[in-house]
Amino acid sequence: MSDLTALFDPDAIIKLEGIDELDRMRAVPNPFWNRARLEVTWGLPVMSGLVESPRIAVQPMRKATREELLLYHDPAYIETLELFGNTGTAFSARFGLDTDECPIFPGVDQYASYIVGATIDAMMSVADGKFEDAVSFFGGQHHATESQASGFCYYNDCVVAIKKYQEKYPGKKVLYLDTDAHHGDGTQSAFYDDPNVLTISIHELSMGFYPGTGRPEEIGIGDGKGYSVNIPLPPLTDDVEWWRAFEDLVVPIWLAYEPDFVFWEVGADAYMNDPLTDLMLTYDTYQRLSKTVRQLVHLGTRKLVMVGGGGYNSVAAAKIWTILLADIADIALPPTIPADWIRLCHKHGFQVKRGGWTSRPYRLPYDQYPKINRAVNESIRKVKELIFPTFGLDDLI
Repeated sequence: MSDLTALFDPDAIIKLEGIDELDRMRAVPNPFWNRARLEVTWGLPVMSGLVESPRIAVQPMRKATREELLLYHDPAYIETLELFGNTGTAFSARFGLDTDECPIFPGVDQYASYIVGATIDAMMSVADGKFEDAVSFFGGQHHATESQASGFCYYNDCVVAIKKYQEKYPGKKVLYLDTDAHHGDGTQSAFYDDPNVLTISIHELSMGFYPGTGRPEEIGIGDGKGYSVNIPLPPLTDDVEWWRAFEDLVVPIWLAYEPDFVFWEVGADAYMNDPLTDLMLTYDTYQRLSKTVRQLVHLGTRKLVMVGGGGYNSVAAAKIWTILLADIADIALPPTIPADWIRLCHKHGFQVKRGGWTSRPYRLPYDQYPKINRAVNESIRKVKELIFPTFGLDDLI
């Protein structure tokens, strides 16, 4: 088996011009579909020299085929999205299209399809032993359902890729780990009755916070009962409380499940100062998380795919994904952030306040701590009570 890390080059979608038209049509840039986000997040690993490492095999993105999309998505939905992508018109409300989060713009179907194709190739190349692991920054469209666009997501590349894997490797167990600040609702619903896909989502949950799902009581149905794990956290959860939930819940469930394959939807939006979320993680927690995930993967079958997911502070997303890529591929980062990348950020109007890879430590305000601690304790208690018996972890309740 190869010991290389596959990294999917988004050049194909960067060359598309649809999001430029979207910027011209809308008064406020879309937080996900905008050129600045694409260029800044991809520019950092390139300018840091990671893509030139012999440890990384850069791969092109390709569009998913109709047959692949049909593994999960409704044909009427696919056809409607293609029609819009060619500047057609159709009744779209029932498909969740042309909203502030999922706008229609020229080539939207191609943007969405390239992401799915790359995630499929990432998963299958690792499954087949071509690469040890694989990374696609722009994958992780975890909110899309069979016939509904939602939360910046058009096609659910996570679901399609896992179903493609199941088609070739029936009976194998997949751990879908979602550390995005938003609940992985679309992926959870796709596998809600399937014990061969364990979905674990650790996310923010508060009044009015999108998508409003992901409570501990959502544990799956039928044969899949106990295989949907939701760990909701309150706003202002910091490194210490987030990490306590991860170690107390995710680690023992992971070890008990013994997955054949790990699919990790990272999400850089749990980082403090993300404009759309209220969690307070620093870069240090992401570094620790990548090392822990890698350790757990290496205790098993050593098959890992990482996709970027959300992250709407483009500077933070670029740093987080680059840090994780270096860690997974076992490459040293340069001592400082490249000056060329800082200039690229300034060109797009982004500030870079620190020239290194770390954050300043953050301490939760004393008056907030008891409330956050109680809420995290309650989530841990509920998950243990509802989920641990499924995995024979009764003695840890």
